[in-house]
Amino acid sequence: MHLIKYISRVGIHRRMRLVNVGQTALFSTHYASASFVKSKFAAAMSTNSPSSFFSGAKFIPPDPIFEVTKRYLADKDPRKVNLGQGAYRDENGAPWILPSVRAATELIAGCGHEYLPIEGLSTFREEAAKLVFGGTSAWKEDRVATCQSISGTGSLLLAGMALKKAETGITKVFITDPTWSNHDLLFASMGYEVVKIPYFKNGEFDHDSFIEVLKTADNRSAVVLHACAHNPTGCDPTREQWKEISSIIKGNGIFPIFDSAYLGFNSGSFDEDAWIIRYMVEDLGLEAAVCMSFAKSMGLYGERIGLVACVTKSAESARALFSLLQNSQRATVSNPPVYGARLAAAVLGTPEIAKQWAQDLITMSSRILAMRKKLYSELLRLETPGDWSHIVKQNGMFGYTGISTPQIVALEEKHHVYMANTSRISLAGLNDGNVEYFAKVLDEVYRDTKSQQPRRERERLANRARSSVANRRIVRYHWSTGVDGTPLLLVPASAPCQTKSRTAQMVMGSLPRSKVCFTTRPRCRHHNRWTMIAAQADTEKNALRQTRLSSTSRHITAELPSTPEPASPLAALPTSVLWRSIFINSITSKPYLLRPSLWVLSKLSNPGRFMPSIDNNILLKWILKPTFYKQFCAGETGAETQATMKHLKDMGFRGTILTYAKEIVFDHATGSQHGLGVNASDCAETPWCESIEAWRVGTLNTVELLGEGDQLAVKLTGAGALVTKAFCEKRMPPQQMIDAMDEISAKCKQRGAYILVDAESQHFQWGIAMMSIDLMRRYNTDGYAVIYNTYQAYLKSTPDTLAKHLTAAAENNFTLGLKLVRGAYLASDERCLIHDTKENTDDAYNCIAQGALKQQIGDFGAPNGRPFPSVNLLLASHNKESVMTAHHLHQARLQANLPTVPVKFAQLQGMSDEVSFGLLQLKNGPNSAPEVYKCSTWGTLGECLAYLVRRALENRDAASRTRDEYAALKSEAWRRL
Repeated sequence: MHLIKYISRVGIHRRMRLVNVGQTALFSTHYASASFVKSKFAAAMSTNSPSSFFSGAKFIPPDPIFEVTKRYLADKDPRKVNLGQGAYRDENGAPWILPSVRAATELIAGCGHEYLPIEGLSTFREEAAKLVFGGTSAWKEDRVATCQSISGTGSLLLAGMALKKAETGITKVFITDPTWSNHDLLFASMGYEVVKIPYFKNGEFDHDSFIEVLKTADNRSAVVLHACAHNPTGCDPTREQWKEISSIIKGNGIFPIFDSAYLGFNSGSFDEDAWIIRYMVEDLGLEAAVCMSFAKSMGLYGERIGLVACVTKSAESARALFSLLQNSQRATVSNPPVYGARLAAAVLGTPEIAKQWAQDLITMSSRILAMRKKLYSELLRLETPGDWSHIVKQNGMFGYTGISTPQIVALEEKHHVYMANTSRISLAGLNDGNVEYFAKVLDEVYRDTKSQQPRRERERLANRARSSVANRRIVRYHWSTGVDGTPLLLVPASAPCQTKSRTAQMVMGSLPRSKVCFTTRPRCRHHNRWTMIAAQADTEKNALRQTRLSSTSRHITAELPSTPEPASPLAALPTSVLWRSIFINSITSKPYLLRPSLWVLSKLSNPGRFMPSIDNNILLKWILKPTFYKQFCAGETGAETQATMKHLKDMGFRGTILTYAKEIVFDHATGSQHGLGVNASDCAETPWCESIEAWRVGTLNTVELLGEGDQLAVKLTGAGALVTKAFCEKRMPPQQMIDAMDEISAKCKQRGAYILVDAESQHFQWGIAMMSIDLMRRYNTDGYAVIYNTYQAYLKSTPDTLAKHLTAAAENNFTLGLKLVRGAYLASDERCLIHDTKENTDDAYNCIAQGALKQQIGDFGAPNGRPFPSVNLLLASHNKESVMTAHHLHQARLQANLPTVPVKFAQLQGMSDEVSFGLLQLKNGPNSAPEVYKCSTWGTLGECLAYLVRRALENRDAASRTRDEYAALKSEAWRRL
């Protein structure tokens, strides 16, 4: 009976003879061979139940991106990096709950869990649609039909189903190649013919091929466009290219479908990212479907909250389309979930929370942009072969690296880096803690594939031969000429012998390694008798300069590589800077020269000085600008400043920490203030203060000077008397100053720069710290510090102050930006506030620095104490012992997989170059390269005088260090001579 059912099902019962022989059925047919029938018959008789309805089902491989995540989660290696799944992570690699979403969560607490209408939550639909269409004629005329969806996938599904139900006649859907995998999957499953348009070529948008294929579409076609941050390439058309694409869409009657999953997340501005949608809908008057998701822009990945919004020609058509969207929703999920919709509605509909969300978008987009720049910078520093500029040309969360499948496999198997097999990476998976590691292993894997080429090995050996002239052990190489005229170099006995002649091998192996001389007759025909390596003959730059010729042979005297002495850190210092540094240090290291210099500078910086303004005194300016000013300051103009910053970066520094020079200093000895702006009116807190406005403009101009890797340092007292008066009274400054700092902070965050609030005279410091902490509460909430406060280790009160600020960070869930210095106001601050000895100050500095790196300061991080809050550390120090100890401690904890904090290092321009370049030398070591900055100030000579006085005082107070620097500079000069 089972056999009959089987035969009936497969259609083999026709023209068949069935014969019973005992309990075995034999049959024959011209449709199948005997062996095939026997195997099928045996399978049918081996079971007592009918064959499965799913016997024809074919296995579909699992989604590759989710499989990458599974492998990543199963990996226990602490170095692992996940660049596969597109989910934003904070600086510590942890999921980030947006501050705006936290606020919305508290706002909707206690709401119920009733069913939503089929079309979803009305307040969410209205607020979300207004983000894109608010102010457009389509919105004002009620020509937009909306429906809540299950994130972006659901919105695309509803759009496709509605187009079918509306009988639009659309049969083809054009999608980019490559694109998000769900595009093909969704529209093919709905019965559309999917056509792929070439999109990506040579690391950029393939405009010509895209246009060529798009022109073949007609009014029976729809095209899926990525509104911004193309997934997976990160390559977007320019506005001019978008306009050309729009013209074809309008001319051919193509229906545009916008996948808009990254609006706001890409640039930090929702308006900027939605430009192309508004252009087509408002300027060209096109109908369109916009498919939105808030997974990325609000971090609501698991809530699956999205919206489909369709623009029609009339309000009547919109009502009809709305009913079709409802019908499609009912046929799929019946009605959408409520919680994510309420969260999104609260974020968008509450003005205070919406303002915070706008800041959150800037935070996420700027951090991803910063990671792009840092990855590219690291690959440049490592001199990774190839052009990697596409990393910074691409946009958004994703980007194509362009590496091969074997390289992707090697990254995962050898280095625990997980990414899609298409070479797409999620930039959100990078942070300051792993971007250098990723760049390093990417460089290593990329070079490994290239190292298989014999040419590279030949060049390496030839370069080693050229570089041997700097060593002391002598070896003679025979220089011969090949049949093609190429110079050939004999390998010394220390190299592996590859000659086929066994006699030659024995002879070469028996020669002493310390001093080897190979002699071959000049006209010897058997050039292959010895192992020889082709090398380029460069008589000006290699060992040929030491050639010694004889009548019977030709030799080259070179030297075997030996372990070289480590280069002086100051070897990287340009000669002009070296001589200027020697001149400055020759003065600052000698008290009898420093004292009169200090007196002159102090008089020049005092408001009541008898001399004319330094900026108008040609003689004094001619003396000071090329010497003291140029040694310690970046420039008087933007062009001068940027040239100095580029010069520092070319020497290997991560960037410049730049300060606008305007400030006010309080002298406790005289009870007076001095500095530009100190005479401004402080009689009343007027609604508008010219000093604050001038400081705001100057600081914003400083922000504009910042390049990739540069940071901003601010002196709040430079805003004038109203601000310093508030700081003296330990209260917040006028609202105008608060608004100015908000503007500056937002701009820096958007550029991926940090703000270091400088420490100043103790007369103002309590008010400055109060404002810094207030800024941290608002801008340091995403897992890394944008605002840093400066803590002066020479103050006895600093440990208590730091403990209070750590408590505030823990209780308010923000990252404490900790910039640690020893202190620069020894001459003007009250002496009783400062540690009694330099040793006490050194101990205080090292205790705080090492405590932060160990995540244990006071009660925080102790075995039975409070958890250590999130901290980012910047160590600004000229003390070599403190700096090197901190760096080695940080590396040791990283290698031991112990908790620590991100750390950066900084020294002042013109000071402690031996420390700075010593840190830079560690970039070539086995450990992670430290981030090293130079701190500088810019402004006119008159504006910078107070700063120059402090530099001179600092050199006086650190006499032993100054003498050591002077000795090191002289040694470097003698070495060069």
